[in-house]
Amino acid sequence: MDILTSVNYELELWNLFATSRGANATTFLATVIAVWIAARFSSVMVDKGANTIAKLIGTAFAVSVFLLAMNLGNMVAGTFDGHAMALNALDVANGDIDLGAGSQAFVASNAEGNMLGAIAVRIFYISGLLIAVLPLWINTKD
Repeated sequence: MDILTSVNYELELWNLFATSRGANATTFLATVIAVWIAARFSSVMVDKGANTIAKLIGTAFAVSVFLLAMNLGNMVAGTFDGHAMALNALDVANGDIDLGAGSQAFVASNAEGNMLGAIAVRIFYISGLLIAVLPLWINTKD
């Protein structure tokens, strides 16, 4: 592969990654809003003294928001992993032509995965689930 072709492929991979980041941000914002809606539904149910069936429905909604958010979080993490693998494959296909310094750093930083990000997103969504579900079933006025 010649250097011009390699550079064009590398730039196109970065363009795809940048495009996906906008979608990732929208996805995260949507899940944050969904967590807030689940917590708000729970708050209204507690204020209105909802019956058991309403509490079960509220719990099911909160759990579904949690599962959807975790799935979408995994898809976002997959974007990073997939981009790093694509850049790594380009590096192998290039032969003697090296990737740019930014691409090399990105591949190296994603080789181990993003443990801090994975832990933070799980804590965030588990907390949202607990905020939405616990008040339905535990009397917090005692």
